[in-house]
Amino acid sequence: MSELNHYIGSRIRLYRQMKRYTLSELAAMIHKSKATLSKYETGEITLDIQTLFDLAGALGIRVQQLIDFAPSEQRQRPSSDNFFPQRQIYVYFYDGRRKKIVRSLLAISHEGVGSVATLYNDLSSFSQPESCLNLYFGTVEFFDTVTNFSFESQSNSIERLTLCAANPFDRSGQVLGMLSGMSRYPMLPVSIKCILSAAPMEEDEHLKALLVLSSKDLKLIRSLNMFAVEQLG
Repeated sequence: MSELNHYIGSRIRLYRQMKRYTLSELAAMIHKSKATLSKYETGEITLDIQTLFDLAGALGIRVQQLIDFAPSEQRQRPSSDNFFPQRQIYVYFYDGRRKKIVRSLLAISHEGVGSVATLYNDLSSFSQPESCLNLYFGTVEFFDTVTNFSFESQSNSIERLTLCAANPFDRSGQVLGMLSGMSRYPMLPVSIKCILSAAPMEEDEHLKALLVLSSKDLKLIRSLNMFAVEQLG
């Protein structure tokens, strides 16, 4: 079983589960047997181009979302042409509704024309991003001072999410960002203070203090009459 086959198969399974299709339902949509689709997902069978496009169409996604693959040796070598050279960024925010730190994984692909990213939101473990509560796919734009991510939910096409982060000058450590989108409970447009980190962070009271809006943050918001956060000092 090749690394590429295994990766594409895992992406098919991920998007199928996010769309809440059973193996039988998706197999019928692409005119394949359930057993054949199962082998695609486990990487036992190499997909032909036509089937790859058929699967993307049935899942309502771009083909690129199934093949944003980098060989293992490239994943260990960061890109150097932007301020987020890592292929994985660890994202944290504090959910006041549930009184907990929420962890997410941002996977960036620098291959091809332009960069794309997948946001695995609300994880129980970074080692199992496919178990995320919400999955988003989108594009990345790199500028001198900020990096902008624009995402679309893979389970609800009307849901959009943006992430704006100040570029880390040392290309390492942590920076603050702004995560904006639609809250489901309650149904309101929201912006959330978040931290983007090059490495996993200790989920303790110190991290919580960094994520919770401080008196300084609230003073800035009242002064500007807009939601804004200053960078980590």
